[in-house]
Amino acid sequence: MSSTNESVPTVPFFSMRDNLQKFIKAGRKALYDDDNASLALELFKKAYQYSCRIPDAQVQRICLFNLGAAYIAAGKAKKGLKCLVKSKWKDSREHDGDLYFNIANAYDEMKEYFKAVTFYNKAVRTYNIQEISSIADAQIKLSYCYKNTGDLVSAVHTFRLASESYQRAQKAEDATMAMGEAMNCMKQSQHFSRNEMLKVLNECLQLCKQVKNSNIQEKLYNDIGLHYVEMKFFRQAEECFTYSFSSCKRDAVNAQKTAVLLQNLGAVYNALHQYEKSLKCHAEAMEIYGALGKTKSQGHCLYNFAYAYSQLENYNMAAFYYQQALQTFEDIGDFCGQGRVCEGLGATMFYLGNMDQAISCYKQAMNAFKKSKEPSARHLQRIVGKLRNVIDYKLRQKFDNMPRDDNTMNNSKCEFLSLTP
Repeated sequence: MSSTNESVPTVPFFSMRDNLQKFIKAGRKALYDDDNASLALELFKKAYQYSCRIPDAQVQRICLFNLGAAYIAAGKAKKGLKCLVKSKWKDSREHDGDLYFNIANAYDEMKEYFKAVTFYNKAVRTYNIQEISSIADAQIKLSYCYKNTGDLVSAVHTFRLASESYQRAQKAEDATMAMGEAMNCMKQSQHFSRNEMLKVLNECLQLCKQVKNSNIQEKLYNDIGLHYVEMKFFRQAEECFTYSFSSCKRDAVNAQKTAVLLQNLGAVYNALHQYEKSLKCHAEAMEIYGALGKTKSQGHCLYNFAYAYSQLENYNMAAFYYQQALQTFEDIGDFCGQGRVCEGLGATMFYLGNMDQAISCYKQAMNAFKKSKEPSARHLQRIVGKLRNVIDYKLRQKFDNMPRDDNTMNNSKCEFLSLTP
C-alpha cells in the first residue's frame, strides 16, 4: 500500500509502542467521537507504519483493521476492504463480529448490497448477547440493504428486530426510529394488512413516549401522526400532534416547527369535524407563516381555514379565504394548490347559489390540475363529476330542492406537513 511507504522516525522500541498507542487512541477518538474521518485516516496510517516495525502480528492486525475502517469512513471503501481482509487471522474468532460488520459496510458503500447482506448477517450471528448495541447497529444496516435490494418484507422484519435490540440496549430513540422505518417499508409493500401496520404504528407510538430528547421526540410524534393520518386514524393522529406541539412549545426559538404542528393539528381537527378548534390552530399558524415569509405554507393554512368555514356553513367567510388562498398560490405559480382551492371554491359558490361561478371554478380547477406536475386522473374525474352535477342542477332549475351531499360537492382533503425542512 502506498500509504505505508512513508518513513518512520527511528525511535526506541518502548517509545515506538507508546507512540503507536497514542496514534490508535487519537484515531479512534477522531473516527468515533469527533466524526472526523480524514484525520482518523492519517492517524491510523501512522499507527500502521509504527506497527510494521514492531514484531507483534496481533498489533499489526489491529492497526490494519482500524485503517480499513478509516478508509471506509473516508469514502475509500475498496482500499478499506483490502485492509480488512488482510487483518483476518485463520482460526481467530476474536472481534469477528466487528470485522464482518466493517466488511459489510465496505460493500454497502460500494452499493454491492447483496454481498453486504451476507456479511451483516454474519456480524449479527457472530456478536455475543453482551454486544446487543452492535447487533442492533448491524440489523439496522442490514435492513436498509434489504430495502435497497427491493426485499421490503425482509426489511420490515429486520427493522423490527433492530428495534427490539435497541430496546434491550435501552436506546429508545433508535428503537423508535427503527420501528418507524419498518412502517415506511410496510406502506411501500403490498404484503401487509391494515391491522399489521396499525400494530407497528401503535408500538412506535409507545416507544416514542420513552424518548428523552424533546427535539427528536417532537419530530417523531409528528411523523407518527402523519402515518396515522394516512391510515385515517385521526384520533391517534390528534394525540401525536398534541404531544408534539406540547414538546415544541418548550422550544420557543423554532417558530417554523410551531407553525407546522399548528397546521397539522388544525387539519386533523377538520378531519374530526371539530372546526372551531381548527380555525384557532390555522389562525395562529397563518400568523407565524406570514411573519416568516412562508407564502406556500400560509396558502395551505388559508385553504384549510376556508374549508373549516365551509363545514360550519359560513360560506361567505369560506369564499373569502378560498380567494385569499387562490391569490397566494397564483402568486407563487403553484398549480396543484390552485386546483385544490378552485375545487373548494366551486363547492362554496354552489352553496351560495351562484351556479355560474361554481361552473367557472370547477373548470379553472381542471385546467390548474392539468398544468401541475402531479396531474391525477382521480382528481380530474372527481371535478368532472362535480361540474356535471352543477350543470345538471342549473338546467333543472331546482335550486331549493337540491340535496346537500358534502361527499359529492366538497373537497375534504386537508393539508398536513412534515417537520422536515
